[in-house]
Amino acid sequence: MSLNEFSLIKQFFTRQAQQSSVIKSVGDDCAILSVPHNQQLVVSMDTLVAGRHFPESATPYQIATRAFCTSVSDLAAMGATPLWFTLGLTLPSSDEQWLSQFSEGLFAAAKPFNMDLVGGDTTKGPLTITVQAHGVVEKNCALQRDAAQIGDRVFVSGYLGDGAAALALLQHKITASDELSDYLVSRFYSPVPQIALGQVIAPFTHAAIDISDGLLADAQHIADASQVSLVIDVDRLPIHPSLHDAMQKGMLGYERDAILSRALTGGDDYQLLFTVSESQLPAVNALIEDKLIHATEIGSVAANTDEQYTVQCAINGVPYSPSSLYRGYQHFTA
Repeated sequence: MSLNEFSLIKQFFTRQAQQSSVIKSVGDDCAILSVPHNQQLVVSMDTLVAGRHFPESATPYQIATRAFCTSVSDLAAMGATPLWFTLGLTLPSSDEQWLSQFSEGLFAAAKPFNMDLVGGDTTKGPLTITVQAHGVVEKNCALQRDAAQIGDRVFVSGYLGDGAAALALLQHKITASDELSDYLVSRFYSPVPQIALGQVIAPFTHAAIDISDGLLADAQHIADASQVSLVIDVDRLPIHPSLHDAMQKGMLGYERDAILSRALTGGDDYQLLFTVSESQLPAVNALIEDKLIHATEIGSVAANTDEQYTVQCAINGVPYSPSSLYRGYQHFTA
């Protein structure tokens, strides 16, 4: 016998709240939440659709971790502290085994951030997951896209190209060693939201964004919002050593230009792209040298050209156009 909506919620999605700010949670008409004094609420929402945002072969656990992590990544880009989330779940059927694995993955992903599930909705239909993440940031201190300034240096956290390589692997377009395969699959289904990094860099950063649609696409968002241009030094893009070695050995089936193209446009990396003023550069470099953050300087913010806000690529100062260049993922045109 299949579960009804309320039994489903009670059995799989009702947990004791960890945050004292949760006054009323799952089980009432609305959640009641207390926003800490002198803090502003930061809210983001992402929707994942089966076959579009994850392969049909993905396990329920993997689907849950991907849905949660990709949504919370937006909070990192604002320098926010995560607190709560809500879940919208559309299911073809109320399969108890599927729900058990999904809820296990969801709460496992939320645990490192002490985030509470405080509400949501369920309905029947094609598999679709919507996670709305809520966090707080000190009043008027949130990082935003529109504050980059001419002369800023451009940094990116972590490695680029992992998400695109992982998708190619899952689509059987490339092969990789067991070790590299495990790493890439983990990066695709459990990307780590850069919450701590966002909070550490906030005092030193002008503008920031998380990389979901691709480095160039998200850099363009900063350029447009800040009304500036960005120059990316392609030869400085951080590629994971194992991915780089596999490419060098011909194990991936594509050459250097292709891996750079994926790093620039592939998306699904969920790293932070941020700009730093010349005066704050020593402080950020000290954080990097002391291994308090993992970030790489990859470019600069420049004046506009003919009133156009552009993102330009170069290798050793020479303009560069990677093969199969596109401006990142866009819904309704992909």
